[in-house]
Amino acid sequence: MSITFDLELPPAAIGDALARADLTFYGLDHSGSSYRALIFFNNPSASASMSADAGSGYVGRFAVFGHGGCFGEAGHCEVVGPVNAFDRNHPHQLQPATRIVTVTSAVQDLVASGAKKVTVTVVPVVRKSAIAKESDADTILTFDQVALHTYA
Repeated sequence: MSITFDLELPPAAIGDALARADLTFYGLDHSGSSYRALIFFNNPSASASMSADAGSGYVGRFAVFGHGGCFGEAGHCEVVGPVNAFDRNHPHQLQPATRIVTVTSAVQDLVASGAKKVTVTVVPVVRKSAIAKESDADTILTFDQVALHTYA
């Protein structure tokens, strides 16, 4: 199942000075199956079977190497933060992930055309394996926040 949302674009005055644009996904859950996430602009009906080209609105992708579920004892997969500010232990292995996808040329084109916002569609794709099935894509993609960062 894809996820679709709208993001505001920078004002046209910034368009000429736009050196880079990053779409940043925060709080990605990676406790389940591994997957790829295909990203499309202004194509809410995008699907995994669409061609990955600018004509379909494709702007990039990211991959998540999943843990395949929890196989430990009770509490093993509960994410626990630092005990205190001086805790030098490594973060928990299931700490939510962040992925950055550079979408500069697509954002430059949209800003140049006068667009004020963009509809983003993210399509997860799960490859069938011994511990994953393609239907996992219906529930695999979860994240806390998405931001469009632009740099002049």
